[in-house]
Amino acid sequence: MSVANKPVEKSRPAEKRKRVSKAPEIRREELLQTAAQLFKEKGIAATGIGDITDRAEVARGTFYLYFASKDEVVGALWERYVNGHLQLMEERLSHTGVRAGDGLALMLELVTRLTEHSLEHAELHRLVYGTADAEAIAICRRANELIIVRLAEAMRTHLTAPNLSRDEPHLTASFILHGVHGALHDAIMQGGPVDRASFIDRVRRFAANALAGPS
Repeated sequence: MSVANKPVEKSRPAEKRKRVSKAPEIRREELLQTAAQLFKEKGIAATGIGDITDRAEVARGTFYLYFASKDEVVGALWERYVNGHLQLMEERLSHTGVRAGDGLALMLELVTRLTEHSLEHAELHRLVYGTADAEAIAICRRANELIIVRLAEAMRTHLTAPNLSRDEPHLTASFILHGVHGALHDAIMQGGPVDRASFIDRVRRFAANALAGPS
């Protein structure tokens, strides 16, 4: 058979990715988990939406069903961290029976829980404050306000002694939260593991001074 008469082989069409139907909450969680892993590997700034969808094996349009931007993904991861802390606070505050004069001890316990929770999510802190852009950080700061508001409410309710700083609880709560986050960021940037016991002890002493006011 001559070359001219040789039948032309048809190229095979590219295999289409099989579409797998999943519940929206499962798909959203998978995108979050995939993004979190990529952020850890590459940093937030170096990770694109295409990287996330390729790793998750979904179409780009699927991503936009759940998030308007990569910044929203960062914000969602941070909001999950914030919600975890709020849950810890509510679990403690739901226990009734705080005796008069025990308000400071209760507040220091809440600060300790905040610090422990922050240490458990130190990698997220490093990624957000080290590699996220301004818009993503702004979303995270808005979420932080939920912690500040709840901490301030607890101060108004439980700090009853005359010398405790109840005049500006929102400012005091903000001072404590940003102090914890700032100190943790500095410790992370120094490299090496953070001495948890020492860090928590220093935060507690800092918070005690902020809460007690002038003696």
